[in-house]
Formats: sequence, structure tokens, C-alpha cells
Amino acid sequence: MILTGGGARRLGGTDKGALEHRGRTLLEHALAAVAGAAETVVVGPEVSTRRLGLRAHTVRFARESPPGGGPLAGLAAGVTALEDDHELVVVLAVDMPHVGEDTVARLLAAAEGVDSAWLTDAQGRRQLAGAVRPSLVPGVADADGVPMRTLMTAGNSRDVTAVAGEADDIDTWADVKRLRGGEPPVWRRTRRLEGAAWFRQIGPVNLHDWIDELCDVLDIETEVDEALILDLAKVAADNVVRPAAPITTYLLGYAAGGAGADELEIERLAARAQVLAEGWDRPSGAADPGDVDDDVPDDAGVDHSGDEYDE
Repeated sequence: MILTGGGARRLGGTDKGALEHRGRTLLEHALAAVAGAAETVVVGPEVSTRRLGLRAHTVRFARESPPGGGPLAGLAAGVTALEDDHELVVVLAVDMPHVGEDTVARLLAAAEGVDSAWLTDAQGRRQLAGAVRPSLVPGVADADGVPMRTLMTAGNSRDVTAVAGEADDIDTWADVKRLRGGEPPVWRRTRRLEGAAWFRQIGPVNLHDWIDELCDVLDIETEVDEALILDLAKVAADNVVRPAAPITTYLLGYAAGGAGADELEIERLAARAQVLAEGWDRPSGAADPGDVDDDVPDDAGVDHSGDEYDE
């Protein structure tokens, strides 16, 4: 099962499967990784398979209903689309280009005698690459909107430690840039000792990775509109006082939780908070100090026909 139907919000809705790496699309990389499968189902929008170089098996496409139900709903739809019974099903997100046939072989070997096996990153977090018994996958009606971790923690499972970047996925344009050639390392000062600055080398700063890991630590699942949050923080810092920025965004999050994290409601609450901050400590009806209200001279009676202008 290759899952391609995600919204890719951080990539502006870009089709991840169509992104290229080393002359092949990510979908082609994923298909190569599962080349030994008896059946292959791509869960997501159907695309032309003329360039996919299929030999030993054909590819069918399936889609969860309604679309956008999440990776577990996609996997459930894929299992339903299988023509034959199988002891194990390999599930792979299309945006993991470093997963190969060797990775899949290790996952299948690890899944022998247990319910599933999952690829884990350096921090031990399970990734969307695994081998699972189809009987463990919930039915389509029970999978819509259910987190994938529900399946990852079900039954008896084993972890397979990733090697050579196998756990890397493509969520942002920064990830795409690294995939296509990388970025220079960033050096960050971490502490001072006896007046000397100590530095450590880190990878490219990726706000989305931080958000993902923070959500894991806080045990929450939510979509974060970081542009909205950062805009509100800036308005609060500029118009109230700098410490108001984190307090304002925290309270917006608190209010969002009470509103059921509805996207439109969060935008409405953020707009109200921004209006409050913009008018903070300014008399009602007073002009915005940032507005320009200079008199514009009236030159309607001036003859400009002979004027010359630079290009």
C-alpha cells in the first residue's frame, strides 16, 4: 500500500508523488521499494502509469471515502481493494524516498510472528513505513479520521531502526531543497563557559519539524497555521509589549481548544485578538500612527507636457 492522498498543506497542496529525486518521481521510488509485492495498491488520486516501469506486477488505485480521512482511512481503503488474501501488507508513505527494497525486506522479516513491524527514526518514533497483518487494519467505516498511531500501537509489534536516512520524509519546501542538494549546516550558540561561546552544529532550521515533534511530546494531533500564529504574535509584540506575544498565542490556543479546534473559528478568534492588540492603549477613534496623512498638493493646473522622466 502506497499512500499518496495526503493534503500536503505545507507544500501548498503539491502532489508529493510527482516530486522528483534523482530522475524519478517519489511515486516511482515507492513503487521500486515494493517491487516484490504480489499486489500493489496506490491509495490516492489516479495518475498515469506509463512512466512507472512496471514489470512483475500491475498497480491499482484506490481512494478513501470521503477523501482526506487520513492515512489509516487510506490504508483501510487499500486493504479493501486487495484482490487476494495476504499474510502481510506493506504500508509506505509516498514521501519517504530513501526507503528501498532492503528496508521492506527488513520490515517483513521483523513482522514474522507478530502483528506488525514499523520503521523508527533516530528518536525511536514510528514512521509511516511498516508491515502489518491485514486483520489488524480497521474497516473503512471505523478508520475515517482515526490517527495512524492507533494502528501502530495495536497488537504485538516490533521496531525496525532506520539506517541511511530511511526515515526522512518530505513535508516542507525546506525538505524538498535538502532532497535536491541540501543546505549548509547552521551553527547555533548553546551556552557560555568562562566567557567563551560554545557552538553546536545543527541541521537546517525547520519550524514544521519542531511543530511535529512538539505535538508528539504534548500528545496532541492538530494542524497548525503557523503563519496566522506568527502574525498574531508580531501584532501583539508591536502594539502591546514583547512578552504579550507568547501569552497571546497561548491564550489563542486555549480558546481554540475550547472551540474544538475548528479552523474557521480559530481564524475568527485570531482576528478578534489582532483587532484588540492593534487598538491597545490608543484612544477610541484615534488615527493609526502608522497611517500617512500628509496633504497632497494640487497640481492640476501645471503643464507637464515638457517633463522628462528617467526610464
